[in-house]
Amino acid sequence: MFLVFPYSNKVSFSKIPVISYFIVFVCLLVFYFQYQSNRDFKADASSFCQLLQQQKTADELDKMQSDNYLCQLMIRRIDERPDLTIRQILDEYFWFQDYTNPQITIMSGFIEQHYAKFSHLYSGQIDKELMYFPDAPELLKMLTSAVAHADILHISGNLIFFMAFAPAVEIVLASSWLYITCSLLIIVFTSLAYSASVLITGDALPALGLSGLVMGMMGLFAALMPQQKINVFVWLLLLVRSISVPAWILMLWYIGIDSLSLLSDSADGSINLVAHISGGIGGYALGYALLKSGLVKTASG
Repeated sequence: MFLVFPYSNKVSFSKIPVISYFIVFVCLLVFYFQYQSNRDFKADASSFCQLLQQQKTADELDKMQSDNYLCQLMIRRIDERPDLTIRQILDEYFWFQDYTNPQITIMSGFIEQHYAKFSHLYSGQIDKELMYFPDAPELLKMLTSAVAHADILHISGNLIFFMAFAPAVEIVLASSWLYITCSLLIIVFTSLAYSASVLITGDALPALGLSGLVMGMMGLFAALMPQQKINVFVWLLLLVRSISVPAWILMLWYIGIDSLSLLSDSADGSINLVAHISGGIGGYALGYALLKSGLVKTASG
């Protein structure tokens, strides 16, 4: 077990980093509505499937009517991945592998019919309205996906990382408009980088989360305040302690680890490593450009 977890920095604040706190507030507010929506959606799907199973006219190929678990699974998956066809969703689970193509077509028809009825009666999850789909880039979805998260662990980790870097960057940049502009540029850049990667890999999973901006803030921090120390929680086997690490070393560590994961079979498909890497590199390049342009007068923090 090896964990490196940054949680704060040693920069003294001359003012309150209002924009950073506002971004955290927006993420928490959006997550609250996501939680409520997902909870209601699960209850609606359960009720619908129970009613569906009470009908006694089930065709053996109507799997949603005969299998409550599969019924809820199909509703949830179709709702959260509107970019996929029903056949593509079926291919993910392979439960139909012994059936012929005509039979699969009939199964798909039943599923489409039941989902259409469900969507007419109930509201779907708001996650699908917030997600960024890399194969269909939309500016609004780039922004909404950045402030939305998959679960409590996802948002907790991102916000802790964010607060370790972003408030100090906001203070050093001095101008609220410059900080907002940098944040928007990083979000757009990481989203487009992810879309570009999809052209190569073809793996167009929708994205949620602030991690691209988090890594962008880490890159900005490293460029503007390379020698400033970041407080890091380290867990190595039985060794647990807190240490202070220069920002540039921490940035290289994370970009290096993510790059190795992306190039190896150890990569977790649920983690947007492209956004991580592009965010770190893009944030550092942006910070370097700001220093060279004279828009930022100091890199001392």
